[in-house]
Amino acid sequence: MTTPSAEKDIAERPQQALQDEMSDVRRLIDELDEELVALLAKRQQQIERAARIKPALGIPANVPERVDEVLAHVLGAARREGLSVEVAMTLWRALIDWSIQHEERLMGARALKGVSQESAERDGSL
Repeated sequence: MTTPSAEKDIAERPQQALQDEMSDVRRLIDELDEELVALLAKRQQQIERAARIKPALGIPANVPERVDEVLAHVLGAARREGLSVEVAMTLWRALIDWSIQHEERLMGARALKGVSQESAERDGSL
């Protein structure tokens, strides 16, 4: 949040200094975006890893308790780091929704054949 005195200080600075500062802000945002993309790519790799493991354990792509756990963890991190809770929750809900859909696509028919179903088929209870 900008204070009135900070706004006055900015307004009194020469245009070229403001343009230089704005260029610096944009450059730093671009660098941060690169870091975010790299981190999200690493997260996606773990989602893909989970999609390979879950069918063997009989775990569906969508585990509501885990979703709640992730959101609680992110909420705490957002508060600790000074990130808007609204931004964090909006981004992570979208990220989680996409991740579940991606896991379901990757798991395909295997999503329906978890350990418990295979055991039931062997035992004749299905």
